[in-house]
Amino acid sequence: MVKLKIKWPNLKRIFRFIYLKIVRANDSPPKVAAGVAVGVFLGIFPTFGLGLVFAYILAVIFRINKAAALAGSLIMNPLTTPFFWALSAVTGGALIGTKRDLILEELYSGRIFKALGPAFLAYMLGNILISVVFAVLAYFVTLEIIHRHKKV
Repeated sequence: MVKLKIKWPNLKRIFRFIYLKIVRANDSPPKVAAGVAVGVFLGIFPTFGLGLVFAYILAVIFRINKAAALAGSLIMNPLTTPFFWALSAVTGGALIGTKRDLILEELYSGRIFKALGPAFLAYMLGNILISVVFAVLAYFVTLEIIHRHKKV
């Protein structure tokens, strides 16, 4: 059995680096915030491992901050994945009336991405909504953080 050891000081340094990279970006605050928002959207949306690639491509296309887009896409990681998947499934199920237990069972068994059934549709609807909400929140929070940092 392999034990996963997370070194909190290293994790803290990584988050500090990302924070400094964003607030010190040599770009306008709206472009940096838009980069984070695009990254967050693609980080939560199921891109099957291509979130970083899509975030970079969209940052180039929309001429927003590339580093911020890549940093924003890191919102989805092994610690947050179960939370976002479950939240997406429950939200989508509530919106279209599919039973939550059915969606969660298919999600955790891995069957949800193999068939276009009601659980998959509920998950995708919920995921799109959750992705948009968190991206919008990320935009405004990032904008506020940048403005506060530049005032200091």
